[in-house]
Amino acid sequence: RAALWARWGDRARAAIAAARAGRGFGYALIALGFLQVVTGRGFDGLWLALIGLFLVNAASAEEQQARLGTALHGVRVGDVMSDRLVVAHSDETVAELVDDIVMRHRLSTYPLVDDAGRFAGLVTLNRIRGVPPEVRAVRRLREIACPPEEVPVARRDEPLTDLLPRMGGCSDGRAVVLDPAGRLLGLITPSDISRVVQTAELRSSDPYPGPRGADVAVPYQGRDPRGGHRDAA
Repeated sequence: RAALWARWGDRARAAIAAARAGRGFGYALIALGFLQVVTGRGFDGLWLALIGLFLVNAASAEEQQARLGTALHGVRVGDVMSDRLVVAHSDETVAELVDDIVMRHRLSTYPLVDDAGRFAGLVTLNRIRGVPPEVRAVRRLREIACPPEEVPVARRDEPLTDLLPRMGGCSDGRAVVLDPAGRLLGLITPSDISRVVQTAELRSSDPYPGPRGADVAVPYQGRDPRGGHRDAA
């Protein structure tokens, strides 16, 4: 990747090309391993095939990560989040949510708030479906919600690529955006991220302009003659 990056001056293109080369080498190892097995040279060829399979999977993941990083470069959480939310109170029952909200809004995620308007949990359609119909009238939403401490929390100005590794667990790939007081500002869903990725190619500008990027080490500028230190540009 480094060699291709130096030659082409395009980090994303170099990463994708390097990943494809690694995947091709992996397929070659798989073929060689099976050839050794079928020609009676022993089962050591299975190890080559397994190593090749590992390389193929790793290279495919690397290419996907490179494409995703290119698509989401420079995108902030606030650019993607949904701020027109349909919320429910944590003391409401599952039946009330279904009758009053779920059947009227085509949504899959419903944040919960308490009396002070602070975020109190996250309810998804999967969690609602898991409640038997006969107990929905008495089961409170706070009892089935993903607890607030287990829901990924993001800041409005945070890079979206920093949030992605945290989007897992009981929130079903969702994250919430809160203000310093814990009040709900927005919601990030897999659909929001998918839309950003799908529309990335419509950008009119290169996502990695100028000196190509995040991997470049910035040299230390030394001490300012007037005292203190110069900031690295």
